[in-house]
Amino acid sequence: MKLNLTSFLKEKWNRSGFQKYLKNTSWMFGARIITMGISFLAIIYIARNLGPANFGQLSYAVGLIGLFGFISSLGVDGILYRDLIKNREKRQTLLGTAFFIKLCAGTLATTASILFAIFIAKDDVSKILIFILSGTFILNAFQIIPFDFQSRALSKYPSIVAVTVAVILNLLKILAIATGKGVVYLAFILLLESLLYAIFYLFIYEKKTEDTIFSWKFNKQYAISLLKDSSPLIALSAFSVIYARIDQVLIKHMIDASSVGLYDSAVRISEVWSFIPGIIVAALYPAIVNAKKTSEKVYNERLGRLGIFLFALAVTVAIPVTLLAPYIMNLLYGDAFMGGSIVLQIYIWAGVGMSLGILISQYLVTENCRKILFLVAFVPMVCNVILNLFWIPTYGIAGAAYATLISYSLIPLSSLLFKETRNRMIAIYKSFS
Repeated sequence: MKLNLTSFLKEKWNRSGFQKYLKNTSWMFGARIITMGISFLAIIYIARNLGPANFGQLSYAVGLIGLFGFISSLGVDGILYRDLIKNREKRQTLLGTAFFIKLCAGTLATTASILFAIFIAKDDVSKILIFILSGTFILNAFQIIPFDFQSRALSKYPSIVAVTVAVILNLLKILAIATGKGVVYLAFILLLESLLYAIFYLFIYEKKTEDTIFSWKFNKQYAISLLKDSSPLIALSAFSVIYARIDQVLIKHMIDASSVGLYDSAVRISEVWSFIPGIIVAALYPAIVNAKKTSEKVYNERLGRLGIFLFALAVTVAIPVTLLAPYIMNLLYGDAFMGGSIVLQIYIWAGVGMSLGILISQYLVTENCRKILFLVAFVPMVCNVILNLFWIPTYGIAGAAYATLISYSLIPLSSLLFKETRNRMIAIYKSFS
């Protein structure tokens, strides 16, 4: 049996297609780990030197700009990637149309964020930061280029770009802080990040493919189709952005910038591992879907087992972080950020609902339950906003953390509210035991 398993693995490994896609995935995963690690270390250095108030000003501006991010993306990325795989011969039209749509959307997002800064932002520093960062939306139109490389299983090149830009930008951030520059310089560096990505992506596209951006074409029919297919994803993207950013924006308006700095420093620690559940689900879900073809019982059991694994993983991360939160905050950020310990102790448990929510969302996509998927994302988002509005004035930054925890917990539970998914969800939850 051991010999057969070894032969099977060797046979799979020797297939050029298997090696090609394994290397492609490895490049993407490796680049993600490296860039996140570099960025996290830089953020720690920046926060320690800026202090809670100045770090909070920057976090507020980045968070507020993020609220307009769904406008610039329009949810077209996933649809474009799908179409590039299915219709390689039409890539010039696909890329040209998507680029035009995202360029227009980026212009709209830039305009909206500037108008918000003019009429809503309370202080001059916040307005300046928002003005600078709003320029990133237009440059983000070039972010479609990596999807073309991914569709060719050539993620090596955009991965190298990602690591290169991460190193350059974070060194510049550290240099700016070391030489006594303020948050305005950091905002310009963040704008430079989008510019560097655009330049490097254009460079590798011209050098490593047989194509050129000057051959891209706009097609009105495909534009309508692309926007129609992506319309549910636009709403989901908006809900996700509100989840991630609204608490920091409300804290700034209801309390002060220092509280935003304390809150954001704890959130960044909590989210260090957040990409792992998505990778696990993406890797294992095809096997779960295949089980459905043969047995509904096995399908439910595999969904349940993956849910148990994700639950156990999140709890395993949450317990030690909860116990060691004060030491972690002091070690990474220093005494000035110790007030964020309570946020870390609460927010880290949102990882349980977040992990299970990824699985539930994937299940709803597989079952083509678009309406339910929309509601499962919409209801917790509304709950998040309402709880933040009531709890931040009463409980401060801890209230915002509790609002996030409860809202994320509602995602896996809300699927029980719908007749179409209730029986399946009950079967899955029963398999937990």
